[in-house]
Formats: sequence, structure tokens, C-alpha cells
Amino acid sequence: MAKTNSIKMKYKIITISTVLFFLLGCRNEGEKKVLTHNDQTMDQNEIKRIAKETYIALFPLVYNYGTMYNQAINKNTTEYIGGFGVYKHYGLSTPENRDIPTPNNNTPYSWAWVDLRPEPWVLTMPPADGNRYYVCQWDDMWGYVIDAPGSIIDGQDGGNYLLTTIDFDGPIPKGIKRAIYSESQFIGTLTRTGVNGQDDIPAMEHIQNGYILQPLSSYIGSEPKTLRENINWIRYESNDLKNINFFKYANFMLAYIIPNKADQTMLENARKIGVEAGKEWQPDKMDSSFVQAVNNGIEEALREIDQQIAITNDGKRLFNTREVIGEDYLNRTVGVVVGQFGNYPSQAMYPSFKTDIKGELLDGSKKNYSITFSADEIPKSDYFWSFTMYDLPNRFLVENSINRYSIGSQTKSLKKDKDGSMTIYFQTDSPGKEREGNWLPAPEGPFYTVLRIYGPDDSLLNEPYKLPEILGVQKN
Repeated sequence: MAKTNSIKMKYKIITISTVLFFLLGCRNEGEKKVLTHNDQTMDQNEIKRIAKETYIALFPLVYNYGTMYNQAINKNTTEYIGGFGVYKHYGLSTPENRDIPTPNNNTPYSWAWVDLRPEPWVLTMPPADGNRYYVCQWDDMWGYVIDAPGSIIDGQDGGNYLLTTIDFDGPIPKGIKRAIYSESQFIGTLTRTGVNGQDDIPAMEHIQNGYILQPLSSYIGSEPKTLRENINWIRYESNDLKNINFFKYANFMLAYIIPNKADQTMLENARKIGVEAGKEWQPDKMDSSFVQAVNNGIEEALREIDQQIAITNDGKRLFNTREVIGEDYLNRTVGVVVGQFGNYPSQAMYPSFKTDIKGELLDGSKKNYSITFSADEIPKSDYFWSFTMYDLPNRFLVENSINRYSIGSQTKSLKKDKDGSMTIYFQTDSPGKEREGNWLPAPEGPFYTVLRIYGPDDSLLNEPYKLPEILGVQKN
């Protein structure tokens, strides 16, 4: 009898253990499977992976929407330029200009946004006045450069250009140099007009005022086309860039994109988690595990973007056409983060300096820095070159006692040594009266500097351009 009870007791223990194991296994399995926004169940790691990849791929779309919203839609922002189809011209950039990161201080900006839904538009560029650098660069909402008419491609004569979408099949009117095609129904331009100091500003402004945008119907003298659709614009909040609300803007903007077959896999994966043109995105109505998985994916994406920013220095992969960048979504996003509307290499090269020769991050509170070019190393360009100083992490111009934000070939005070070499100083305090003409003031803290070369020589484009390194000397 005792033996029978013992067997029964063992059987009960085994049974209870088996049941517990089964229940725990089910619970763990349940934690892995999550109800998605599409009312499907997916592995939580898979949701995180898709959210990460989709976030990186769609970041330029959302980031550009934010800039467009503030400049062309929301009349209450300081960045508002007057709506769609109008230019707003600026003078030389100052620390107060915070529309985009890493603004330059040599080619005053002219901003414009165009809505291509009703009909194409026509851009008219005026002639320049000699050997002046100017360019009307247009980007689509993906962050691809779609064209850059101006001095590098077209010379100094100006001309008319048709702005339209890739599905446009109408005739090209007479007097149009070429058509510029977009994969998005909204496009923007960061037009640049070179200026050589304060005395040249009136001539530069005369060219700025010659940039004209008009609907195609106005250009050919036909009836204007209108749309009945009134867009219910989503109010843009920059804080949403780093959380699950990001995809609310993505779904909104995907409705104004003409899909490219090259993006098919990315877009199909995005739909698995509810990221789709025109689809509602309401995190407060989503399963909490799904929300957590998506936010985890975004966190991983942000870390990967930051890591890529730290190691990349190749403008060709950051600012360019779809034909060049392709579906390298990570570098395309990095380009938007570090220099939205950046020029592509034949227009300008942007080598940047984040560390000194020892590999230590640049910091004006710790060291004084300098860079020396031998006579053969000084940048060769068809127009000009310059260093510009930026604070970190903001990437904006730096306030300083002499109001100098860039220094380069157009800086009259810049001096060469007797052997033709040239040294530029990056530090918070003056390097001394004799060297002050070669001084670009740095902030009391982390910074980086960008070397811009406008119209780079073929030797720089076709061969690896090795730059001197920045030397740092510890401050007393």
C-alpha cells in the first residue's frame, strides 16, 4: 500500500510539473507573439526589426514634412516663408538661423516649396553676372536630389525648367531647358547664390529677386488647374521624431508619394506593422506590447543613425540622386540629419572634422586647434572654399566676438606663409594679433567644422582627397 501511494505521489508531482511547464511555455510564447496594428500576430522581435528598418527608410519623408510644414503651411512659425510656390530670400546666415542644421555662410539661401498635385510648375533662373556660383537645387520628400540647375551644370545664362512628377505625360512647352521629375507630389528647393563679402550683397540680391516660380498654366497662358481636395495637415511636433508618433506622419506623407519599385520590399514590410499610405495611426488604441516593440525598434534605429554619423564622411553617399544613393536608406537619412538639402559632390564637397589628430573629439573648452595646408594641399575649386564652425549637438553657427562664422578663400584677412602654406586656427580666444586674420572662433565646448569646396576640381572628385589633420594643444 505504501508503495502504491508512493507511485501515486510521484505521478502527481510529474503531472503538476508537466502542467506548470506547459503553462509557463505558453506564457513565454504569448510574450513573443504580439497583436499588431493590422490585427495580426507577429513575433515581438520581428516587429522591432521592421519598425527599426522602416523608421530609417522613412525618416527623410517625415523630417522633410516637418521643414515643409514649418515653412509653407504653419503661418505661426518663425520659419514661415509665405506658402507654396513662393520664394523667400535670406542674407548671410547667422546663429539665429535655425531652419536646418549646418547652414553655410557663403551662399545665402532662398527657400521655396511647390505643390505639384494640380499641375507642373516652371522655375525661371536669371542669368548670373560672370563667374558666380549659384544653384537651384531641388529635393523630393525622400531626400534625393532630383536636379540642380545652375552654374555647375548649366553655366551662367539661366533658363526655364519644368518641375513635375515622374508620372507626368504631357508635352514639354517651348522655351523649357529640361524637365525635373519628382517621386513625390511636394518638392522643395534650397537655392544658393554665392556672395563675396558685404560689398557684393546688392548684386547677389539682384539675382535672388530674379528667381521666379509659376504654374505651368501661367507660363503657357492657359486656364489654371485647381484641386477640390483640401488637405487636413497634421500639426508637426519635432518631439514626435523619436517616438511611435513618427509613423503618424509617415502614413500621412506616403499618400503623396509615387511608389518606386525599388522600395517595394521596404514598403511591404512596413505594411506588416500598419505603416501604409493614408492609414490611421493611433498608438493609444494599440496593444501595449506592440507599442513597446515599435518604440524599441525606433530606439535601435536612432542608435544606428548616431553610429553612422560618427563614422561617415562621404558626401557622395549622403547627398545625391536615387541613381547614386539607391536604397542605402541609412546614409540617405544621415544626410538629412547632418545637412538637409546638402549639395551633391560635383556641386560642392563637404569634408568634416569631428576629431583631432589623436582621434579625440574637438572641444573648445579643452584645447586650441589648428590645421595647416601645404601649398599643394590648399583646396582647388572653380569658385571658392571655406571652413564653417558649428556647435554640438545642435550643428548651428556659433556666436563669437568678431562675428566670423566661416573662413576661406574669400576671406580677405586670410594669409599664407612664405612657403605658400596656410594655417587656420580654431579656438575660443584670439591666437594673437598677427594670426587673428586666420582665426575661426570656436565655442566653449564640443564642436565640429565643415570644409566646403564649391565647384571642386576634377582631381578632388576623381581621386581620394587626403586632408591634413587638425592638431590640438591643451589649454593652460
